[in-house]
Amino acid sequence: MSTLLRDDCLARTSEALIDLHRRLDGATAAEISFRTWTPRSERKQRQRLFVETTVHGEARYVAKVPLDPDDAMVDREWSILTGLDGLDLPRPRPVGRLGRGFVMSYVPFSDFPAFMAASAPDEWPDLLCAGVELAARLHRQGPRPTGVTPRAVAATYLPDRLGLPQATLDWLDRADIAPTHGDLGPWNLRVDQHGRLALIDWEDYRPIGLPALDVLNLVITAALIAFPDYPERGFDWLYDQVFHERNPFRTAADRALNRYALLTGQDVEAVVGLTPVLCHWMIRRIADQGRPTGHLFFGPFTERFEAETPRWSGGGRG
Repeated sequence: MSTLLRDDCLARTSEALIDLHRRLDGATAAEISFRTWTPRSERKQRQRLFVETTVHGEARYVAKVPLDPDDAMVDREWSILTGLDGLDLPRPRPVGRLGRGFVMSYVPFSDFPAFMAASAPDEWPDLLCAGVELAARLHRQGPRPTGVTPRAVAATYLPDRLGLPQATLDWLDRADIAPTHGDLGPWNLRVDQHGRLALIDWEDYRPIGLPALDVLNLVITAALIAFPDYPERGFDWLYDQVFHERNPFRTAADRALNRYALLTGQDVEAVVGLTPVLCHWMIRRIADQGRPTGHLFFGPFTERFEAETPRWSGGGRG
């Protein structure tokens, strides 16, 4: 989108937010401050404009507006947020429609990757455990779906990739089925000063999904934060840090995954065994957004995992 069109979208969004404040809380235009951003991304499609409003120093609302005329995911997220009224989780609340976008409540938390990067390694176990506990709360909401098999659910993620190795298919047959966030990477969590978390960005929510993928996405991707020097060392080195070596991150990941398995009544090996499904799906999902995938860890991790089929419990070596 050109700068001119983006500026026009911003002007219209700002005016609509001023009107929203006037109707909802009586704030005048002079009392409202704005912060705007378009997330930096390699996406060729589906870019979004975000506009945050603040009144007397207190952040109130965030508008999310699609900049791509063919972007239907923002509208989908609005439908999801308005349908989650019974979901007891800290998250943005829908406020109102705004053209092709919408307005939601502000979630006053710090970015999870920044929070983890600023934390001491001995604080990582509690932080990752808080993340998987929040995921477990989502996954245990409502009755477990019936009448569908894990392989059938996996086919909704990878309709042309069920030629997975037999070891992965065996773990898939034992997989749990539940509502899922769908994009539970660290970037979609917010953390407050007390370590309490909230979930944002619900456009990929699935009422019937593979919950292990949420948790693996969070825990494995957090390794990129724990090991900021991975670009120089390579993905084989990073894989070893996650699956083979003893280090503070592996300790935190082990505690988090075992905590999640305990909360949901699963075998931790069955959760970790779906790592190839996560990686294949993320490659497909990112490519479908018009973004490159060759520089990401998902491909190298898939190759190593499928070649080794590592066991998680006791997998770290000194």
